[in-house]
Amino acid sequence: MTIERYDALEQLQRIRQQLDELSRRFSSQEAFGEWVPPVDILDEGDRYRILVDVPGVKNDDLELQEQGQTITLAGVRHPLEGRYIRQERPSGLFRRTLTLPEPIVPNKAQASLKGGVLELVLPKAQKPPRKGKK
Repeated sequence: MTIERYDALEQLQRIRQQLDELSRRFSSQEAFGEWVPPVDILDEGDRYRILVDVPGVKNDDLELQEQGQTITLAGVRHPLEGRYIRQERPSGLFRRTLTLPEPIVPNKAQASLKGGVLELVLPKAQKPPRKGKK
């Protein structure tokens, strides 16, 4: 009885993970067949801080492109050697395209990868002064 209950809970947890992944895919409008790492975007006044969970991805396997207010992050998590008995962590290519509310300064992104979390710091572009009544 206990084993059956554990299996049911494990199965529910797996379904929840799959639903979370589908939700991220729909909200990010990314292509199916790729995995979608979760992202947090913080507005820190004069800059944006983006945190991306990419455990198992190496620095050399990441690519960042900037264009106006749009950031595209792409990479690959290579499968490990050996025969999987169970595999819940996806591998392969991923791509996230994020549109920020304001433009950023081109080519000034700072990136660091620590503990499987990619941190991007993107300074905001200065807003042009408003023309108006004096």
